[in-house]
Amino acid sequence: MTLLSLAIGGMLGAMSRYAVSLKIQGLTGILLINWLGSLLMGASLSLALLETDWNLFWLVGFLGAFTTFSTFAVQVVECWFTGKRKVAVLYAVATLVGGYLFVCLGWWICSFWV
Repeated sequence: MTLLSLAIGGMLGAMSRYAVSLKIQGLTGILLINWLGSLLMGASLSLALLETDWNLFWLVGFLGAFTTFSTFAVQVVECWFTGKRKVAVLYAVATLVGGYLFVCLGWWICSFWV
């Protein structure tokens, strides 16, 4: 059951990321996906008190597949090597700093319910 929860969550997370990236393409789409995923991860971690199949489905499977570090890294490198160095640096900083801030914000918001 554990592997099935993880697999279904991962499949749905990847499909959701793909659907969002079709609507909002390029750097903006992946940035928003990673920020939203970070917000949801922080909120979920604040509420996840027990190791359950639901946590594996949602935290590891869905949110792990929804957010995408590899696509972010490729986009930074592509910007850098195509001469868009300022964009590469700003995008990297926005993704990393924003990701941490959104995890904290999600955790903080949901800490009122625990």
